[in-house]
Amino acid sequence: MEDLEHQIKNEKIRQEWIEYRNSVLDNKSKSQDDFEKYINILASGGLVLSLTFFEKIVPLTQAIFKPFVIIGMFLMVITLLSNLYSHYKSIIDSDSTIKEIDEEKYNDIFRNIDKRNRKINRLNQVSIWALIFGIMCLIIFVAINIYHMNNDNQKVQERPNHPSPSIERQEKGRTTPPPPRNNPSPNPKK
Repeated sequence: MEDLEHQIKNEKIRQEWIEYRNSVLDNKSKSQDDFEKYINILASGGLVLSLTFFEKIVPLTQAIFKPFVIIGMFLMVITLLSNLYSHYKSIIDSDSTIKEIDEEKYNDIFRNIDKRNRKINRLNQVSIWALIFGIMCLIIFVAINIYHMNNDNQKVQERPNHPSPSIERQEKGRTTPPPPRNNPSPNPKK
């Protein structure tokens, strides 16, 4: 009777580990799905924002405080790379945990799970902080350049609107070129 209870208890524990294994597989699958989504969102969003700003709002040659955009884009790349590696590490760790479960090395799981999760958490923190500071740098860059562009436009509007003679001539159509300074003689030579 005692053996039967022991077997039932062991089977129940084994079933719990199988459920845990399935949840680890599910977590791995979700990480793989999120991997593509996050990379695409961050990469395309940061790239489109930066390129659109230079293309449509302020040309790169007229932009000021360019180190902010360089640092911001660098931090976005750090975000993408650390996020990429975090997902990759999660997949590798999930495989290791599944292997330990399959080999019934339950003590190893308890010993390794915190260590594995700690590395992934650090990578995620790097991603989050790089993203925050990268966005801040890009926002500062955009704000400074829009403010600078706005001030330049106000200075242009404050100038008097008296067109120069060459502009005035162009606006009225083609003008007759000025005649030579020497007048022809009234008595031409024969």
